[in-house]
Amino acid sequence: MYTILMTALLALVPSNMELAEDAILLALQELPDSLSSYGTDGIQMEILGEHSGNWFIEQTISSVLHENGISVFQREIDLDSSMMLLKVRPMELVLEYGDVSRPWIIGSKRVDRIAKCELSFTLYDVEGSILMTLRTSGIEEDKISWSDAEVLSGSEEWDWLSGELPENRGGGILEPIIVSGVVASLVYLFYSSRAE
Repeated sequence: MYTILMTALLALVPSNMELAEDAILLALQELPDSLSSYGTDGIQMEILGEHSGNWFIEQTISSVLHENGISVFQREIDLDSSMMLLKVRPMELVLEYGDVSRPWIIGSKRVDRIAKCELSFTLYDVEGSILMTLRTSGIEEDKISWSDAEVLSGSEEWDWLSGELPENRGGGILEPIIVSGVVASLVYLFYSSRAE
């Protein structure tokens, strides 16, 4: 029963990949309208650089443009191409962890999770002249349970999805005992001052 409950709870929390996708989608908000203003309904696309998440960026861009009525084709080695060319350079795609906190004085540790995406676009006409340059970014943040962080990180090959968790500050079992002692002392002081 516990395993089923934990699986159901984890299903509500986006994985690192889903959070990164949300950041990419935020970075892509301006792109369809910018391309449509040039009257194009089909482009060739080339992803530049060696980022290990290039495939994911390419897939997300293709999906967003397709949903907006713009067909995307892989760039072919054809100098006589009659389609505009969109070159995309990922400047940043990373998932990082921030501060560690507790929602209440006593409770499980939570960690800030931040997905960042920054993209640079250059659109060329059929003769190779630059029509448009655009630089966009998207940031998506949330808080997750410290214990869920490793489960949600995904494949180890995708280092951009596996941010380094901050040092696990706190004294393990000692920290809740100290906090409980402080709270109990405050409650005692409050009621003892009222009794007088």
